[in-house]
Amino acid sequence: MSEIDWCVSDDTIVCPDVIIACGISGERLLKTPALIVEIISPPTARRDELLKFELYQREGVAWYILVYPDDKKAKVYRLSEGQYKKKGDFSTEIFEFDIGPCSVPLEFSRIW
Repeated sequence: MSEIDWCVSDDTIVCPDVIIACGISGERLLKTPALIVEIISPPTARRDELLKFELYQREGVAWYILVYPDDKKAKVYRLSEGQYKKKGDFSTEIFEFDIGPCSVPLEFSRIW
Protein backbone atom coordinates (compact mmCIF):
# COMPACT_ATOMS: atom_id res chain seq x y z
CA MET A 1 0.00 0.00 0.00
CA SER A 2 1.03 3.56 -0.46
CA GLU A 3 -0.33 6.79 0.97
CA ILE A 4 -1.38 5.35 4.31
CA ASP A 5 -0.36 6.67 7.72
CA TRP A 6 1.17 4.34 10.26
CA CYS A 7 0.28 5.35 13.82
CA VAL A 8 3.37 4.26 15.71
CA SER A 9 2.11 5.88 18.93
CA ASP A 10 -0.21 8.67 20.04
CA ASP A 11 2.45 11.26 19.21
CA THR A 12 4.21 9.57 16.27
CA ILE A 13 2.60 9.12 12.86
CA VAL A 14 4.58 8.46 9.68
CA CYS A 15 3.55 8.06 6.07
CA PRO A 16 6.06 5.78 4.32
CA ASP A 17 6.17 5.75 0.54
CA VAL A 18 5.23 2.03 0.35
CA ILE A 19 4.10 -0.40 3.06
CA ILE A 20 3.45 -4.12 3.05
CA ALA A 21 1.29 -5.18 5.99
CA CYS A 22 -1.37 -7.78 6.64
CA GLY A 23 -4.78 -6.88 8.00
CA ILE A 24 -4.98 -3.24 6.98
CA SER A 25 -8.39 -1.75 7.54
CA GLY A 26 -9.46 1.85 7.62
CA GLU A 27 -7.55 5.04 7.00
CA ARG A 28 -4.56 4.28 9.22
CA LEU A 29 -2.32 1.36 10.02
CA LEU A 30 -2.18 0.60 13.74
CA LYS A 31 0.27 -2.31 13.75
CA THR A 32 3.87 -2.69 12.63
CA PRO A 33 4.20 -3.32 8.89
CA ALA A 34 6.34 -6.16 7.57
CA LEU A 35 8.13 -4.04 4.95
CA ILE A 36 8.63 -0.33 4.35
CA VAL A 37 10.08 1.42 1.30
CA GLU A 38 11.26 5.03 1.39
CA ILE A 39 12.19 6.81 -1.84
CA ILE A 40 15.16 9.05 -1.15
CA SER A 41 15.34 12.62 -2.39
CA PRO A 42 17.72 15.35 -1.21
CA PRO A 43 15.14 16.99 1.09
CA THR A 44 14.17 13.67 2.77
CA ALA A 45 17.48 11.79 2.77
CA ARG A 46 18.58 12.62 6.32
CA ARG A 47 15.16 11.87 7.80
CA ASP A 48 14.83 8.54 5.91
CA GLU A 49 18.42 7.37 6.44
CA LEU A 50 18.67 8.28 10.12
CA LEU A 51 15.43 9.14 11.92
CA LYS A 52 13.08 6.71 10.17
CA PHE A 53 15.81 4.04 10.04
CA GLU A 54 16.07 4.15 13.85
CA LEU A 55 12.30 4.39 14.34
CA TYR A 56 11.51 1.44 12.06
CA GLN A 57 14.29 -0.62 13.61
CA ARG A 58 13.04 0.13 17.15
CA GLU A 59 9.43 -0.67 16.19
CA GLY A 60 10.34 -4.02 14.63
CA VAL A 61 9.75 -3.45 10.90
CA ALA A 62 11.27 -6.62 9.41
CA TRP A 63 12.40 -5.13 6.09
CA TYR A 64 13.46 -1.56 5.27
CA ILE A 65 14.34 -0.51 1.73
CA LEU A 66 15.90 2.83 0.84
CA VAL A 67 15.47 3.58 -2.87
CA TYR A 68 17.78 6.06 -4.61
CA PRO A 69 16.14 6.72 -7.99
CA ASP A 70 18.89 9.03 -9.30
CA ASP A 71 21.48 6.29 -8.71
CA LYS A 72 19.15 3.42 -9.69
CA LYS A 73 20.07 1.70 -6.46
CA ALA A 74 18.15 0.25 -3.53
CA LYS A 75 19.65 -0.56 -0.13
CA VAL A 76 17.90 -3.48 1.55
CA TYR A 77 17.97 -4.03 5.32
CA ARG A 78 16.62 -6.99 7.31
CA LEU A 79 15.87 -6.81 11.03
CA SER A 80 17.88 -9.42 12.93
CA GLU A 81 18.13 -9.54 16.73
CA GLY A 82 16.74 -6.01 16.98
CA GLN A 83 19.22 -4.47 14.54
CA TYR A 84 19.08 -3.82 10.81
CA LYS A 85 21.61 -5.84 8.86
CA LYS A 86 22.28 -4.76 5.29
CA LYS A 87 21.40 -7.48 2.79
CA GLY A 88 22.93 -5.56 -0.10
CA ASP A 89 22.66 -2.86 -2.72
CA PHE A 90 20.45 -3.81 -5.66
CA SER A 91 19.96 -2.32 -9.13
CA THR A 92 18.94 -5.07 -11.54
CA GLU A 93 18.90 -8.17 -9.36
CA ILE A 94 15.90 -10.12 -8.12
CA PHE A 95 15.58 -10.42 -4.34
CA GLU A 96 13.01 -12.49 -2.51
CA PHE A 97 11.54 -11.00 0.66
CA ASP A 98 10.34 -13.48 3.26
CA ILE A 99 7.24 -11.84 4.74
CA GLY A 100 5.57 -14.09 7.25
CA PRO A 101 3.63 -16.83 5.52
CA CYS A 102 4.65 -15.73 2.00
CA SER A 103 7.61 -14.67 -0.10
CA VAL A 104 7.60 -11.62 -2.34
CA PRO A 105 10.14 -11.56 -5.20
CA LEU A 106 11.15 -8.10 -6.39
CA GLU A 107 12.98 -7.53 -9.66
CA PHE A 108 14.73 -4.24 -9.01
CA SER A 109 15.34 -3.48 -12.70
CA ARG A 110 11.55 -3.06 -13.13
CA ILE A 111 11.30 -0.14 -10.70
CA TRP A 112 13.57 2.19 -12.66
